[in-house]
Amino acid sequence: MVYEVETGDVFRAAYLVSRGGRVVKAIVQGGDHVVLTLAGEDLDHEDLRYRTAAGLVEPLRLKENLNRVRDLVKKTLRDAENHDRRIPHATHRQT
Repeated sequence: MVYEVETGDVFRAAYLVSRGGRVVKAIVQGGDHVVLTLAGEDLDHEDLRYRTAAGLVEPLRLKENLNRVRDLVKKTLRDAENHDRRIPHATHRQT
């Protein structure tokens, strides 16, 4: 069964990606906080292992996925910032 996990923790996301999860959505919340939605088979069990410090993963794989997740977070923030710049801000109305 496919499970989904939402997190703002890049280490948790990198661990879950290393254990077979995939990022399906990244959204900006609160200006500078990105929430990632990950999906995958048995992701609930892997998330439990991470939260109880029982999960194991190859260090090199974790490092590579940490870099990928951080790059995705930075790109998401940049895209949101660029999108905000393109939207004209409300101007004062003359009365």
